[in-house]
Amino acid sequence: MGKVRMLMAAALALAAASAVGPCPVPPGAEALWRPSIRYLLIGEIHGTAETPAAFADLVCAAARSGRPVTVAVEYSSDDQPVVDAFLASNGDAEARAALLTLPIWHDTWQDGRSSTAFLALFERLRVLKQAGLIRGVVCSDVGKDKPRGIARDAIMARNWRAVPLGPDGLLIALAGNVHMMRKPVERPGMTIHTAGSLMPRGATMTVDVGYNGGTSWTCEQDGCGSHSGGRAEAAKPGLVPTADPDARFDAVLELGTPVHAALPALPERRMFKPMTGPVRIGE
Repeated sequence: MGKVRMLMAAALALAAASAVGPCPVPPGAEALWRPSIRYLLIGEIHGTAETPAAFADLVCAAARSGRPVTVAVEYSSDDQPVVDAFLASNGDAEARAALLTLPIWHDTWQDGRSSTAFLALFERLRVLKQAGLIRGVVCSDVGKDKPRGIARDAIMARNWRAVPLGPDGLLIALAGNVHMMRKPVERPGMTIHTAGSLMPRGATMTVDVGYNGGTSWTCEQDGCGSHSGGRAEAAKPGLVPTADPDARFDAVLELGTPVHAALPALPERRMFKPMTGPVRIGE
């Protein structure tokens, strides 16, 4: 009977994995989940359609490698119950509407984490969770009860380290690329001890996402909307390890394509809005 159950479980797992579909990743990306890596930190410029999709493919491919994978996103820890409910749902219109009640989708500050691309990312993660390919999704940003005297990046790093990974587990996190830098960032009159710089060095890989120009929905001095950015030169897709010890990341994951601005998921937030306060650099 035990053997029959094992065969049935294997068949169900195979069927679930087949339902997920392919998980294409750029050449060399398999090095990101080698056994010594416990924390894989992916840094992005918020607001592109392509980066959340590429992140979902990385998560899927890493999970199919056999590593037990947990995902972390730059959402408030207060959002955890709503995100968990969506992951357990059937993903229908009612479930999406419940997810869209979170404050981030309604904020004037539409920086990409409340985009159509992030909504699609949550749907991919829901499918992966229900297929048994990921353990769960952790909302690892600060909540309303932020402790005094502790910086936001320190709280994010603490939340990542607190995830019970087990002996072979892997945490894959997506956040703004300043948070993921492996060294502190010097700004006039201050030092930002980035979340990436506070993680265990030998067990952490920090990766920036590169692309060949295009547009992203970002908040700049002129307002929140579609902006041009990125390099003008074309780079081939693939993982490019960093040789410079002073570089801000261990590697760059080149998408090898231009990117496109991901519109806010709520249509009423898609108007270009002039900024009325300071720009939140690095968020």
